[in-house]
Amino acid sequence: MDRLINVAFFVARPGRTDDLGAGLLALVEQTRAEEGCLRYEIYQSSADPHGWMVHEDWRSRADFDAHMSTSYVAGFMARVPELCGGDVEIRQYAARA
Repeated sequence: MDRLINVAFFVARPGRTDDLGAGLLALVEQTRAEEGCLRYEIYQSSADPHGWMVHEDWRSRADFDAHMSTSYVAGFMARVPELCGGDVEIRQYAARA
């Protein structure tokens, strides 16, 4: 199976930057413990504090799909419309080396 790398970009609504960051950071420990998670990191933009990025690396698409179906990810994703000022931009990559 091919590895799957995702980079997701979030922009917080005005006044919700800390809430968005806390929500993203709350996912880290459980996600890193998941079967198939090779990397899961959260970054806050140094140029725009409202911008956040998630960089995740999965052993396979099946592992990522299982991650997305967990209750904690579903709970966070349900809050995204109240936390973010627009759509989350997700870019997916396949590892080639």
